[in-house]
Amino acid sequence: MSAAIAQPDWDAMQKLSASLAKNIPLLAERGAWTALEQTELLQLRKIHAQAVKICSEEKERLGLHLGALQANKEGWVAYAALGEYDLDGNQA
Repeated sequence: MSAAIAQPDWDAMQKLSASLAKNIPLLAERGAWTALEQTELLQLRKIHAQAVKICSEEKERLGLHLGALQANKEGWVAYAALGEYDLDGNQA
């Protein structure tokens, strides 16, 4: 998970999160966690919290970017339409 966060590798983070969601309950069914397992699980939770934070920040960044694109959509369409004409106003 740490390597996926460092990249950031969104596909790897998604796959790892899905694997955790599936496998941690299965491991918990085996019985009480050992001290080492509890320590490792706590570390895994911290790393996963970092991944969630990074994903949330990226979601916010992309939302702002998409909002800006949407806000400027009319201008882009007008600019593209102008590109269909040459400098004298004749259709190209």
